[in-house]
Parts: sequence; C-alpha cells; structure tokens
Amino acid sequence: MSGDEPRGTDDWSAVPARDPGHLADPSDGLEARRTPATSGAGTPDGRVHGRPAPGYGEYAPEGWVNPVLVEQERREQEERSRALREQAAREAPRDHRAGAPSGATGVGRAAPAAGRFGASPLDFVLTVGLLVIGLWSVIESLSVGTTASTIRTVVEQQYTDLSDPAALSSAVLVRAVVLVVVFVLVVWWSIRRLRARRWTFWVPLVGGVVATVLGMVPVMVVIFQDPQFAAYLQRMAGG
Repeated sequence: MSGDEPRGTDDWSAVPARDPGHLADPSDGLEARRTPATSGAGTPDGRVHGRPAPGYGEYAPEGWVNPVLVEQERREQEERSRALREQAAREAPRDHRAGAPSGATGVGRAAPAAGRFGASPLDFVLTVGLLVIGLWSVIESLSVGTTASTIRTVVEQQYTDLSDPAALSSAVLVRAVVLVVVFVLVVWWSIRRLRARRWTFWVPLVGGVVATVLGMVPVMVVIFQDPQFAAYLQRMAGG
C-alpha cells in the first residue's frame, strides 16, 4: 500500500505496534505504560505511572464499609470493655457476708453507707456508742481536783480518815494520763477494725476494763500506803 492512499480502519498495518504491557488511560488522554525495570524513571516492581497506584478501598463505591476495619474496631471495643470490667472487679470491695454468691455485688455499685464500716450496722452503732461513753469518762477524769475530792470523801465515809489527802491528787493525775493513753489506743484499733469491716464492739469494752484497772492502780497504792488507812486495816484484821 502506498503512502498516498488513505488508511482504512481495517488496515492493521497503519496501527502503530504497541507493547503487550501498554494500557490506555482515557481520563487524561495519556498512554499508561509499564516502566521497564531498568528505567531510571520507573520502579523495580513495574507499577503503572501517570497516576499514583490506588490504595485498598480507594475506588470503592459510596457507602461501602471495609469489613476488616469494622471487625477490628469491634474487637478493640470488646477488649476495652473486658479491661474495664476486670479493673472494676479488682477495685470493688469484697463481699464478706456469709453465703453471699460470687458476683452478688454489682460492678460499679457503691456499697451501702451502713456497711462501709464494721461487720454490720449494729456493730458500727455499738462501737461508736461505747467510744462516746469512754470519751466522756476520759473528760471527767481530767478534773483532777474534783476526782481526788470524791475519792477522799468515799474513803473517809466508809473506812477512815487519811493522813495525807493531798497525795490523792498526784495519784488521780497519773490515772488521768493512763485513761487518755488507753482511750487513744482503743480509738485507733477500733477505726482499723471498722474499716476492715470486722466485729469491733468488743474493743471499747475491753479497753474500758483495762483503763479502769490501770487507772485504779496509782490510787490504791496511795491509799494503802497512807498510815491511818494502814492502821485501820490492821485493826480490822486483828479484831
């Protein structure tokens, strides 16, 4: 075929030869070609140049959701929820009530105000009431002069007169110090047991007995060492 004749559509000789890897890009009229591995402008993996390589889901239809991302997000939410439940279970106070089933206390549910201290509400009320009575006794013991006068009056009315009544004031002062120390220890021990939700009402009772015994020791020593009271005891023993 000569060069002056028109080229027909069926004349395959007129179509320029193209490599098998060539693709036409209709968007910009450019021909997309694979760059040889040895070309300086291309990449070794032979990606098509002319536009960036599409990422995963880049050309997805509108409204399409990646199922992989949805599943991953669901698993992450489950992991976070499980971690929060485990942390709440570790921080929740243990249920010390006998026979209470495991998990009876709801996660995140605050314990009743009455059950926060003491083994039971009754134990809490009794402990606080006994501590108040003990505090009142300690306050009364700080009136050294009044307490010494009361003890002297009881001894002289029931037994005999004392030769050195002033010595009772020193004994009563020592008694007051002993009561204060014992009361402080009892309060400290009671608070620890109440916070641990253990039976505590007996602690003030024992503390009261100990304080009474220790407080009477200095008073009895002074009274029994008084000459007139000692003579009275001898007369009573001899008679």
